[in-house]
Amino acid sequence: MPQDPRKRGLTAAELQGARNRLTLSPDLVRRIAALGGYDRYDAFTDRLTDVIDVTDLIELLVTRGLADMELCPSPQRKMEADRARWILDRIVAGRALTRHHVHDQLPSETVVLFRMGPPRLWGYPVRQRLPRNADKALPSRVVDDPTGPWTDAKEAWLGWHITDASDLGELETVVPGVPADDDRNQRLRLGMSLSDGPDQVWSSARGHWSIKPETTYIVPSRYGWCPYVFRIPDGAWRGDEFEGHRTRYMAERGYWIDVQHKRLVEMGAPDPDNAWLPRMTVSGDAPTPTDLRVAELLTDQVLQLGAAGKNPVIRLRQKGRRLF
Repeated sequence: MPQDPRKRGLTAAELQGARNRLTLSPDLVRRIAALGGYDRYDAFTDRLTDVIDVTDLIELLVTRGLADMELCPSPQRKMEADRARWILDRIVAGRALTRHHVHDQLPSETVVLFRMGPPRLWGYPVRQRLPRNADKALPSRVVDDPTGPWTDAKEAWLGWHITDASDLGELETVVPGVPADDDRNQRLRLGMSLSDGPDQVWSSARGHWSIKPETTYIVPSRYGWCPYVFRIPDGAWRGDEFEGHRTRYMAERGYWIDVQHKRLVEMGAPDPDNAWLPRMTVSGDAPTPTDLRVAELLTDQVLQLGAAGKNPVIRLRQKGRRLF
């Protein structure tokens, strides 16, 4: 049984991860960039659209090798290493798809890709697994800034930098006084791990996003890899107002398009015994030809999303309009 993180102090490894002050030599960066196709472009071009982000390549290379060096990696870590190796093999072999190619193959429906970040806890779950004295890792710029009854700026920072959100098997998700169907219980974690199943990805990918509420298909992606495609039915996007921001949308319901079995799997209300995951139920409705066309094109593919950008929302196709 793993030690309860709340009953131990902050480790030096956690502090190193929080500070994150490492740099790489120029030679290593050049070699890694060449793997992503950067050597095909002039130095000062502004159209690095058909490449793999250098930071993504670095993380994939490290993830690929770490599990082989760790003494007892968890099953999730082993799966991450295997998938990182598979993704890199696709990239180096030139089998990653360009956005232009995907756009031309998609039907005229609004299909949006979400660039998912690393898995991290959000809000009150951080309190449940935070090591003692973790506050010592906080930079001076982080101050208490309440943003809701179960989260604040400090917890958001600690959830990103300190807590391990890759495997939540030991996390208590039922909290006295917090309704099991509350939105925050369905989004205890943000981001996406290479070992995540469709239920884990859905709980993070369903919102909040700055998108058009007519969006029909969402494609969560990590490092350009797109393991799942979800369809959002009409009227399922809920708009929420946030002070200082435009309206953000959250999908209150949706379907995973299971290409292998040619079926729709409804992502339902959270399980009362594991409130961060939705119930998954095979739908009585069959996927439409359009559903299958979108999902078959994108499921388990690696896309060249270009050099790093600030916007995590990327339109792959828009209904009634060509983007390329």
